[in-house]
Amino acid sequence: MDITTAPTEVTGMAVMAWTWATAFAPRLLAAAVIIVCGLLFSHWLRRGIVEVTDRSRRIDPTLRPVLLAVVRYGIFILVLLLVLNQLGIQTTSLLAILGAAGIAIGLALQGTLSNIAAGIMLLWLRPFKLGDYIEVNGQAGVVEETGLFVCILRTYDGARLFAPNSTIWNYALRNHTRVDRRMLAVSITVAGEGRERTADALKAVMQDDPAILRQPAPVIFLDQLTDSGVTLTCRFWTAHHHYGAMQRSIGDILRRRLIEAGIAPTDLKLIARVTPPPADPTRLIDL
Repeated sequence: MDITTAPTEVTGMAVMAWTWATAFAPRLLAAAVIIVCGLLFSHWLRRGIVEVTDRSRRIDPTLRPVLLAVVRYGIFILVLLLVLNQLGIQTTSLLAILGAAGIAIGLALQGTLSNIAAGIMLLWLRPFKLGDYIEVNGQAGVVEETGLFVCILRTYDGARLFAPNSTIWNYALRNHTRVDRRMLAVSITVAGEGRERTADALKAVMQDDPAILRQPAPVIFLDQLTDSGVTLTCRFWTAHHHYGAMQRSIGDILRRRLIEAGIAPTDLKLIARVTPPPADPTRLIDL
């Protein structure tokens, strides 16, 4: 480097840097202000949505995670465009590039986009809400959150299950909570001549237990008659909030009442909860 020209070049570079800094610093400062204001506005709006959904009874809590996600992504995109425009970057051409990239990404992430579409349909049709116990595709749990991509379920053993929305949408879903009543069926096999006493004991249990509904009326009928004994089946209805407790206790209740009715424990061969098969026409009599 020529010693006589070095100071002149350094001075020129300093002047250029100072000119660029004075011209660009206000833009950079404005961009920083936009980012800070966007974060504050996003936080304020999210808190407002939470407060409104907590107070209002007309807004389903199921919609809260989706609303929060839409607000977060919407404000992020808006702040990004404003910052780029403030820094002098032409957003029109950038949006065209992003649009083309979005098409390519969409083709590569078809499964993810299908989860979003399925999530929108689930929110629109609302086959379940927060707190419902659902069963779908061999999985079951209480709905804790519904998002744009996944639904979070709490299983019976306390684990958290992340179920993709497309999986829930593409399979038959059973909602165990959104019903007023559930049916239980129990089969009792008794050896010897205990058919009449067994039937009388079952009728007494159906009449005495307050958790068993009177309408539809309980049904008791002869299911099988073999050399080893007689099998009676009892079908009754109970409120859905009593269903789990009744499932666990009905066997012990029937055993105790049958023994009190004079059925010898050795003659009591089997007490089992059963579910009528779909092809069984007798299951329609209680509907």
